[in-house]
Amino acid sequence: MDGVKFERGLERRWRNVEPVPWEVGGIGSGRHITIPAHTEFESSVPRLGRWFISRDDPAFLLAALVHDYLLEAGIYGRPQAAAEWYDGAMAGGAPPTKAKLAFVAIAAWAVFRQTDKGGR
Repeated sequence: MDGVKFERGLERRWRNVEPVPWEVGGIGSGRHITIPAHTEFESSVPRLGRWFISRDDPAFLLAALVHDYLLEAGIYGRPQAAAEWYDGAMAGGAPPTKAKLAFVAIAAWAVFRQTDKGGR
């Protein structure tokens, strides 16, 4: 997705400059949302994984924004948000192999982290 701009957040690490239209479930799903401008988020990468993906890698910021917004707005739980993270990584121009490997880790975390109500 070309043209999505990010800046440092005031309370969290990043935020989007303008509203971001997103089609949940992939192109053609018909489930459109708009992530409001200045939605703050973080690209949470465990310390052990930061050699592989930087928390500030521009190719993964859209993925982190979509993932965090879907969770925090209560739109989806962790497993679906993990799938949307992958779609965001692809739309953000991330290298496919790197995105797939990171997605596996995120999806595994989503499945095994069912500690709070609804798996969120």
